[in-house]
Amino acid sequence: MKKKIFLLLIILLGLVAIPVHAESTTHFFADDNITVEEEIGKSAFAAGNSVKFSSQVDGMAFVAGNVVNITSSQDHLFAAGNNITLDGITTKDAFVAGNFITVEASSIRDLYIAGTNMIINTDISGDLYAAGTNLSINGKVEGDVYVATDSLSIGKDAVITGTLKYPDDAHLEIKESAVINNTEPYEGSTTTKVDTSKLKVEVNPFAIIMAKLLGALFRFAAMFIIAVVLLALNKGAFESIKKEKQTFGNIALTSLLGFAFLVMVPIAAIIVMCTVIGLPLGILTLIIYSILIYLSIIPTAYYFGNLVFGKTIKNRFLLMLVSLPILYIIRLIPIIGGLISFISLIFGLGMYTVLMKNSITEKK
Repeated sequence: MKKKIFLLLIILLGLVAIPVHAESTTHFFADDNITVEEEIGKSAFAAGNSVKFSSQVDGMAFVAGNVVNITSSQDHLFAAGNNITLDGITTKDAFVAGNFITVEASSIRDLYIAGTNMIINTDISGDLYAAGTNLSINGKVEGDVYVATDSLSIGKDAVITGTLKYPDDAHLEIKESAVINNTEPYEGSTTTKVDTSKLKVEVNPFAIIMAKLLGALFRFAAMFIIAVVLLALNKGAFESIKKEKQTFGNIALTSLLGFAFLVMVPIAAIIVMCTVIGLPLGILTLIIYSILIYLSIIPTAYYFGNLVFGKTIKNRFLLMLVSLPILYIIRLIPIIGGLISFISLIFGLGMYTVLMKNSITEKK
């Protein structure tokens, strides 16, 4: 049975991968590092670890990956990933879900955005819908702003001509020169106005380097804490990972499953979002999809940690403490690091797929 599934996945991925490097009529791109610049006369799809998408698309564009940079023109844009930057895009509607999201000077009618840290440095000609943790608005929104975040910052150059609606428990910070036509907190919120126009900051190069190092250390620490929580709450799942066959065939099959997950899930989400009833489900699917991409390194580190250190390190928390930083360091190696990052991504997604399949099988 596994051989049949393996063969089926190879055929399926082969079919979708054939047009990856075709001529300008190509509309499907899937690889580790992708740069798409040509004009595309139909809807387009691009997925990978690092994606740079700057095409002119006659239709919808869906872009997904770990690090995503988009400067394209299209009718409707769907973007999902860990770190997403939209800079100079032109679109009617943009649906964006990720961890860190930045939107620079672009032409967008309605923006639907969900993420952990969201920065809007552009004008929106229609409405803005945002859900997540932190949101910063530094442009003009000609319509209404609907916010469901823990923290909301309105910059000094921000203008909201419609109504700003935000939850009562959100931390709201409005700069002195910001202009808001009307506010509707769900029940009420403490508003802090800060004037930073006279603030002067001296940049120290050493401080910048230290900030980057501390930032990297913080990201690793955050991921390790998440891994520890998952290890504590889902011991059975990690035992299942530990019991997975440690063979090249199983690694290849799991990676193929992960690649299929990476490609097929956003396509399914787009199809669902084409219906009014399915729009919330599609957005939720993309949010979960981006979270799984962000956390894909955890099952990868645990699996390969068991493969290398399983005989000497029996404690699962200690195993993660050893294997996770090693994988982070390997991913920093030039050239080979990009390949390892992509394999880590698709293998982790594949492992999540295997765990979900096993869970369904056990319930039956």
